[in-house]
Amino acid sequence: MKMMLSISDFVFSVYSDTDYHQFTRTAESGLAAVDRGGQAPATQRTGQPLQMISLAGQVLGKGSGEVLDQLRAFINAGPQLVMRGNGQSLGQWNVTRVTETGTRLIDDGTALKTTFTVDLQEYKG
Repeated sequence: MKMMLSISDFVFSVYSDTDYHQFTRTAESGLAAVDRGGQAPATQRTGQPLQMISLAGQVLGKGSGEVLDQLRAFINAGPQLVMRGNGQSLGQWNVTRVTETGTRLIDDGTALKTTFTVDLQEYKG
């Protein structure tokens, strides 16, 4: 099975209906403006902030609950290895948030379309 990305043993793949359509990685400079009384603020390097990754996708059908439960389990599991589908290791990351939105609900409240966002924070230990 071709994978897009993995978090530990969880594999995002178009072949298992666990794909995502947006990958966003954010890195910042660590620069801050420091006020100086009566003068223009000074720029000071305060340290490199941790990088963030956000994955947005959707799960169609009734099986979304189990898929998202697996991702939610990573929230309290500590740092996880993240790998791209091409074999590139992105290092250790913590899953900090899983957001789920169910739409196209049927009579028992089950969502036929579930969009999700998974947020990860770089781990430096």
